[in-house]
Amino acid sequence: MKILECPVCKHKVNLKLAAATKKVNGIFMLQCANCQQWSHENQKAVVVKNLGLLMLLGGSVMGYFQLGGIISGPMLAFIGGLIALATQLAIPRTLHTP
Repeated sequence: MKILECPVCKHKVNLKLAAATKKVNGIFMLQCANCQQWSHENQKAVVVKNLGLLMLLGGSVMGYFQLGGIISGPMLAFIGGLIALATQLAIPRTLHTP
């Protein structure tokens, strides 16, 4: 179960019990049930997170098929996972201003 914190009222928002969700121009937006404010992820953070996830996937495939040696595939997967996790945890959601 994924729980996010509203940037305005600091209310814990469960993604399955959110008031409303929508996707605008490829950005997933979430509405807080407490204050009715829309928020979304930073666009640059989404790009960096997706890059990290692709590195994780590519490194995992390299490690499974032992491409590029024993160390390079798992190391690439580990670094990609760290990039994706750090981006998800470090960069806060931003408010939507129409």
